[in-house]
Amino acid sequence: MAHTTNHASARSRYEYRVWGKHRKIRKEIVRRADSEAVLEEIEDCYLISDDEEWNAKVRDDRLKLKQLVKQKRGFERWDSQWPDDVDGTPSPWDDVYSQLRLDKPARGKSYNLNKAVRKLDDEAGVQAVFVTKQRKTYRIGNVRAEIVKIDLRDGDKRLHSIALQGRDLKELKALVGDLGLDAEPNVPMHIAIEQEFANV
Repeated sequence: MAHTTNHASARSRYEYRVWGKHRKIRKEIVRRADSEAVLEEIEDCYLISDDEEWNAKVRDDRLKLKQLVKQKRGFERWDSQWPDDVDGTPSPWDDVYSQLRLDKPARGKSYNLNKAVRKLDDEAGVQAVFVTKQRKTYRIGNVRAEIVKIDLRDGDKRLHSIALQGRDLKELKALVGDLGLDAEPNVPMHIAIEQEFANV
């Protein structure tokens, strides 16, 4: 069985994510931005579990895992990975990888995530939540800023989120304060989706 990651790697970064429209702050992010990405539309299937230190989702038939490795001054540092096979998937997600048969798309075989999710064993301990995101990404110095709309497939619920991410905690903290976001709670994507899905 694969082992659990318990340290930050070069892939890790701090994140501060808030919820709500925050129209003035969105405009300020656009004003400050050094660059702007094209609007993306993304289909994700979040795998919600009782362990909030894991943010797991399937995108483009691949599993993405983010693990909380550090908390400091209200900021959370997440380490991310895209396992290529069950042996490279940390526990307990190796069992979910196997149940979802994610080895099939990895080998170029036909695959239907909706069908795979319906076959998930209750013992897997995860709830699948399908969402559609519309995301714009900006760069402010070394900080990555996201402005996102999230639609839950089950129900007519739309969420709005702003996230600031970076490896330099001092720079990130300064920008969060400058934008006035430090008064807002930092709530990761998977936890907010879990809370909203429970109310659908």
